Amino acid sequence: MVPAYPRKEMMDRVCAAVEAGTHLDEVTQRPGWPCRATVFRWAREDQAFAQRLMYARQWRRGMRVSATAGPVFDAERAEAFLLAVRRGETIVRLVRRPEWPDRVRLNRWKSERPDFAAALAAAALAARKTGPRKWARYDEDVADEIIRRVAFGAFVADIEADRSLPGRIDLARWKRLRPDFAEAMRIAKLTGQFHRSRRPRRLTPELFDHILTRMTGGATLLEVSRDRGLPSY
Repeated sequence: MVPAYPRKEMMDRVCAAVEAGTHLDEVTQRPGWPCRATVFRWAREDQAFAQRLMYARQWRRGMRVSATAGPVFDAERAEAFLLAVRRGETIVRLVRRPEWPDRVRLNRWKSERPDFAAALAAAALAARKTGPRKWARYDEDVADEIIRRVAFGAFVADIEADRSLPGRIDLARWKRLRPDFAEAMRIAKLTGQFHRSRRPRRLTPELFDHILTRMTGGATLLEVSRDRGLPSY
């Protein structure tokens, strides 16, 4: 017996409808759509569909409780984001600006759109290759400054995003050429972790909203606690 609708296409439509804010019960009661029992049978038979449906339902709940949930994927903004990266802007700086997606939303774009994730990686690599090679040679004074910042709690990602300091590729080369620098960086990271752990952390509305958005997007509390700059579990 030929089904009344293509199963793969209907799976996508169900997830899209739930993600847009419609309750699953309302979706399964539409004429010509699968019933609730059929949807859950598909979820038992197809692990990928089950995971996507779970994320869609969590995202629907998040849209009701978080003002920063926003749209799932915006093709126009994504293309503009790729263009900014190709022109030399770092991802770390872009996600901190209000006109661009934050780190949480960008990670979701990458997980749901592998083509966008691949394009973003290629754009970042192309920008690194065509950018100026100011730090091709090891600089003792700059290396000391980097070690000092890391030891006092600065994140390496923030240092790599600083245009006045070497980037990720140059720092990796310095570590290969200078084992003493690599060892000093390792010790500085441990010291920096200690300094960050001693800083008082207060639950601000922004921090609460970030945690809520991450968890409604499918992350567990343990995964959220591993985010850079957030309190430990």
